This record gives sequence, C-alpha cells and structure tokens, in this order.
Amino acid sequence: MSEIEKNPEINIEQTALLELIEKMEQMSKFQEKIDVPADIDQIWKVFLEEVGNSIDVDVCALFIVDEKTQEFVLKNVSQADKESICSKEIDLQIEIGMLPWVINRRQPALIPSLAAKNEKSIIMLPLTTVKRTLGVTMLFTPIKESSITQENLKLLAMLSKECSLVLENTFLYESLRQEHESLQKAQSDIAQAEKMASMGRLTAGACHEILNPLNIISSHVQFMLMDDDLKPNISDYLNIMHLQSNRIAAIVQGLLQFSRSGMQNLIKLKINDVIESALAQARHELKLDKIQIVKKLDNSLPVITGDMANLSKVFIILVSNAIDAMHKGGVLTISTKICNKKEILPGKSDFIKTMFEDTGCGISKENIRKIFDPFFTTKEAGAGTGLGLALSYGIIRDHGGIINVKSEVDKGTEFAIYLPIKK
Repeated sequence: MSEIEKNPEINIEQTALLELIEKMEQMSKFQEKIDVPADIDQIWKVFLEEVGNSIDVDVCALFIVDEKTQEFVLKNVSQADKESICSKEIDLQIEIGMLPWVINRRQPALIPSLAAKNEKSIIMLPLTTVKRTLGVTMLFTPIKESSITQENLKLLAMLSKECSLVLENTFLYESLRQEHESLQKAQSDIAQAEKMASMGRLTAGACHEILNPLNIISSHVQFMLMDDDLKPNISDYLNIMHLQSNRIAAIVQGLLQFSRSGMQNLIKLKINDVIESALAQARHELKLDKIQIVKKLDNSLPVITGDMANLSKVFIILVSNAIDAMHKGGVLTISTKICNKKEILPGKSDFIKTMFEDTGCGISKENIRKIFDPFFTTKEAGAGTGLGLALSYGIIRDHGGIINVKSEVDKGTEFAIYLPIKK
C-alpha cells in the first residue's frame, strides 16, 4: 500500500494543491490573453471564455459607468435578445440598494434575480480599482446550490480584478489618445492661423503697390486693343496680356482678403438664407454642368450674428469647388442642423452645422492636409488661384467657428462648417 493510500489526508492536500496550481495556471493564461486586447469588446470576449470554463452561465452582461452621468450603461451582453431583462435587473438591484452594497464591498455576490422572478441566480462582479468604479458584470446562472462554490467565486473575483485593471488602462489610453488628437488639431489650427497672419502682413503693403502699375498696364493694353488697324497676331498677344493682367488682379484681390482682419458688417442672419443666396448666384453653372442639388435644411435654426457677404462668399466657393469636382455631373447635398457636441467647439454647447457633400472625384490623402494653405490648388494651371479655401478658413475662423473636410478619391468630398450660436 502506498503512502498516499495509507494516509488519505496527504491525498486530500495534494489534490487541493494540484487544483490550486491548475487555477493559478488558468489565471496566468487569462492574464496573457487579456493584456493583448486594446478595446472593451476584445476584453469582454476573453472574459466570457474564461467565465464559461468556470461555471454554467446563461447570460452575461457588462455595465460601464458613464463618466458624465455616473450611470451604469449596458455595454455588452452575451445574448442580444436579453438586453431588456439585463437593464431591468440592474435597475431593480439599484432600487433595493444591492448594487451599491456590492460595489462598496468590492467582492462578488451571489443573489436571486429580481427580473427573472427568482428563477435565476445572479453573480455580481464589481469592476473597481483603488481609484475608481468602472462598472459591474452580471452573470445569470441556473439555481443550483452545487454549481456555485466559494472556489468559483474566488476565481471570478480574481478575473474581475484583472479585468478592472485592464479596463482602467484601456480608458486611460483612450483618454490620452483623444487629448493627443485634440492637441494636434489645436497645433494645426495655430499653424494655419499663423500662416494667415503672415500672409496678411506680407500682402497688406505690397498689394496696393502691385495693383497701381498693373492697372496702368491693363488700361494701356485695352486702349491698344481699340485700334482697328492692329495686325491679327498683335491683337492676339494683347488679348493674352489682358487676360493675364486680370488673373494677376484676381490673385492680388484675393490676397487682400487676408490683410483685412475681422468681420466687416455684422448683422442678424439666417444660415439657410445665405445658402439660398449662394445657390442663386451659381444656378446657371449648376444647370450647365448637370449638378443635382439636394437640400436638407432645418427650418427651425435660430438667427445668428455674422457677415452676410463673407459667409456667402464661403458658400459660393464650396459650391464652385463641388461643380469643378463633378465635371461629369453629380449630386451636391447641402444640409443644416443644430448640434451641441462640446468637443467640436470647446466652451460652446450649441452651434449650427452646415454640410456640403458632393459625389465628385475626391481629394487624395496627400493633398487633404494642404487644401487650406494659400496658393495650394488641385486644379490645372491657370484654372484657380488656390486662395478660395484658405479665404474660407479665415472667414469661418473670424466667426468663431471651424471648417473640416473629409474626402475619398472617386467617391466625393464632404465639408462641414460649425458656427457657434451666441445667445
């Protein structure tokens, strides 16, 4: 007879030790799996696999604490058709004070289900760290006294603690990523503003000096063109000179816009009226190029303060660019609505969002970052000055708003303008 058979206590101790080692190995594998995922859905998938290996579970639900409202929001559920009963369950548990009790204890709790009318048991696993409460996991299980043991609860407690740490790291990473993106955007806006300011300082004194001799040249060319005795080739050369003089004048006039800071004529206006005015001015071009206009304008928009002429200029530029992008025809969708996302315009809770979406050729990723730069254009040489979008950027900025762009080659471009509603 072996020593283990002679002494059953040794056998029991060894069995318990082996079970402990097996659980530690299981926890180690769980840690390896859960450290890899980068988002909540992946963490939840790994967690469900481990729970399924430990106990018999019917439904699993994950509730995350909303940072703003501090409410428990259903994030994931193992069966989509059980969302309502899970939401009802947590509401009832909050109502009787069970959920706060579990959160404060920071330990799993096995309790009867209220939503399932005591036909199920619930294991509540608080997701907490030293610094914060992240959420709670609810496991619906059949009512079997032998199926849930203290060993199961201890293992689930370890799983929930590991999940809590990984979730906290995930939330911190996401917060840092958003702050980094916000900082990059702020830096980009500052750089763009500095470009505009530098352009204004550079052109303020030079433009008038350029226009004066240019007007003299242009007037002399026009005077010479009035001569009926001009040879045809001389007349052609003079016409070219006249066209190029006009092009230089247009560029200089565009540059002058950068040197005129602020808004010139502030009035109470309706964005929809400005859009209709811009479309009226471009109606002939739209019809000629077979462009279909789809308007989704919110008629309940409030009146805002702005420069009618400058905002109209922005909308005309966007419509004109859309026409150029859809040289074979297409659809231009213009929409307006009220939004209240503070992350778009920090410090401003309400603003009007105006969208211009075309089905044109789109803009490449290489060019999308440069489209608001002065003199940058994707049009053919001589077809554009590259000042339209840079001017639009400055006008929207002067109104306290922002202008964003999204585009995909061969699918279209989307411009979004956000103008704050000043109460």
